[in-house]
Amino acid sequence: MPFDSLPALEVSQTNSAAAKLVETAVAEFKTRHPYLLFHKEEIARIHRLVSCNSKLLARLNVSLRRLNPASGEQEGRAAVKHQARRLINTSFMALICDSPEANDALQASRSILRELSSATSWRRRPVIKSFLDCAETAVAVSVAYDWLYDKLLDEEREAIENALFRHVLEPALTAYEDPTLLWPRRRDNCALVSNSGILIASLAVLERHRDLTTQLVAKSLAASRHSFEAFAPDGAWPEGLSYWSLAIRYASLMVAGLESALGHSFGLADRPGFAQTGDFALHTVGPFGAAFNFGDSERQFDVSPLAWLAYRFNRPIDGWLIRDYDGWYLPFMTIWANRQRASPTALALPRGKIFRGSNLACFRNTWSSAPKERPVYLAIKGGNAQGNGCASSLRPEDTMLHYQADAGSFVVDGARRRWVIDLGSDDYDLPGYFDHGADNKSGPRWGYYRTQAAGHNTLVMDGLNQVPNVRTPILGSCVEDDRKWVVFDLSAAYGRPAGSVRRGAALIGRRVVIQDEIDPEISDNVVWAIHTSADPDSVAGAVARFRLGNDRFVARILEPDTARFELTLPPAPFSFPIADTKQLHGHQFADQGALVSELPRRDDEHGKRAAGALIRRLEVPWPRGARRLTVLLLPDCDTEDQALPVTPLDHWLAGRPVRVTRYPQAFYRTEGLRVPSGPPPRNKLPALEAGPFGKHSQKKERLCLSS
Repeated sequence: MPFDSLPALEVSQTNSAAAKLVETAVAEFKTRHPYLLFHKEEIARIHRLVSCNSKLLARLNVSLRRLNPASGEQEGRAAVKHQARRLINTSFMALICDSPEANDALQASRSILRELSSATSWRRRPVIKSFLDCAETAVAVSVAYDWLYDKLLDEEREAIENALFRHVLEPALTAYEDPTLLWPRRRDNCALVSNSGILIASLAVLERHRDLTTQLVAKSLAASRHSFEAFAPDGAWPEGLSYWSLAIRYASLMVAGLESALGHSFGLADRPGFAQTGDFALHTVGPFGAAFNFGDSERQFDVSPLAWLAYRFNRPIDGWLIRDYDGWYLPFMTIWANRQRASPTALALPRGKIFRGSNLACFRNTWSSAPKERPVYLAIKGGNAQGNGCASSLRPEDTMLHYQADAGSFVVDGARRRWVIDLGSDDYDLPGYFDHGADNKSGPRWGYYRTQAAGHNTLVMDGLNQVPNVRTPILGSCVEDDRKWVVFDLSAAYGRPAGSVRRGAALIGRRVVIQDEIDPEISDNVVWAIHTSADPDSVAGAVARFRLGNDRFVARILEPDTARFELTLPPAPFSFPIADTKQLHGHQFADQGALVSELPRRDDEHGKRAAGALIRRLEVPWPRGARRLTVLLLPDCDTEDQALPVTPLDHWLAGRPVRVTRYPQAFYRTEGLRVPSGPPPRNKLPALEAGPFGKHSQKKERLCLSS
């Protein structure tokens, strides 16, 4: 499904006051290249910093030697990113460095610019109607053109200017004035990157196309305000950290470009949450570097956009987060090198954070990642609609296409591992993967395991999916001391009355407690589940024991005493024929008869999706008549007895002291266990009949382990 093929609402007009401000700024603009991100008088300062930065010089030389991949070697999106990154690095090297390689960098930049100037299109993927791919190319071409302006021949400059006009400026004006296009009104990363590319390209050729670029700067600013709203009020990005990285990179380049060229951010820098968005990158990453990959986001992400944020807003924590950066965007580290740096411990930052705009809570027991400090991390999210109300939005521009049905889902880290995992995204080329449906809950997207509630660490009621695009209010929270907790009202996610389905999550020392409470009339068919790639040692009754190497993880049901764990496998992946290869997002297939499959039910490994250990579901069928289910998770388990918190959620919300009960037996024991011989079971589930999700029923195969 094209990213912007949903029906559009009426086009809003550019704010006249803002447009007048842009006109005034452009009228006062004096061309003197370079002016995108830094000025000519800053080159000497940047040169001094580069000359003594061996890490940056090494990265620039690697980028210089890496040729652009031949056609077909990299698939659409990856090829766009590779070429754009390389052009930024080689053009920076050609301007700043005085080494013998600087001339080679200039020639490499010229070669890429010639190739792009003569290209018939900068849109690699026909399915993308926004400027997503085109914008990344436009930004790289624009900064290279600006930085190397005095080193380029007249005919080279003219060819680049014409290419920017042909591929970006002219089609952008048409897009902004087309009432049938939705992407200019959206708030997601695609819209933000698109608007950023258009704006920076406009700034690059202000002198050549002054009237047109003045219009486009005003229109891109007006459209970008929708995307900047997604940072409010506390900096969280609703699509997760890997999409935050993309969005904030282009948001920061947009604002930095405006301020360096026109001396004004036109209010974007002051949008609520924007300056504080580094808090999202700080708290949503566990102690061992893995992000909470909710939605379609990934565990790994690029932190380089924080260089400008640390510099612009004088945030030492942002400077600390990029202290060891060694990625492809090192030039930006040097452009904005004047930044303070201080650790969370030095700044006495709390070890918990509630992002109310995105219904997200993140807790840890220490800021250290050292094994001797025994760090434990818990992150949990509510529903996908921003804010704390209960009403869902059916406006297409409010739908974030990377949302999943994951209200109440969480991850847990400890003992150097992620024990409770989020499976992440599936293959974007699955049929209808981005089609949420007109009601945001009935589209083909919700037929895939990784996007359903069943594929997450949450509750499934009556075998049905959640309502994906609703608000689930945070009823109360605490991030102080060693007892951090949050309580969500998940009722709307299940289409139930407010207050009838509540989930509490707590980190007490190194102990994680997940407590669910439901009203009597809710359902007699509720399944509690988490996903893990750990090896099971023993699953018997109310205790489940797992191991990864010498590290151990234990789950215990505290109440009710009739509840029992079951270990199961997720349903087997399905394969689908590709109807139209021109509508693919990532794959390149020569024939129409090819198949695309759901990803294997395996963990990620060494940066490769679904290439690691087998994923299992640890389930608890909710006992009939029970109104509360409390599970203790020990991600860094000891052999000593544990003090266990047991108290109703109303007591949490009332701030009453936690009542503790001691259990006499050790939580992890190895003597007397019957561990199955040989490797863990790898057999697949039997063929599944059509079920409530469209493809998957609730049939399972049990993995029998006992002590």
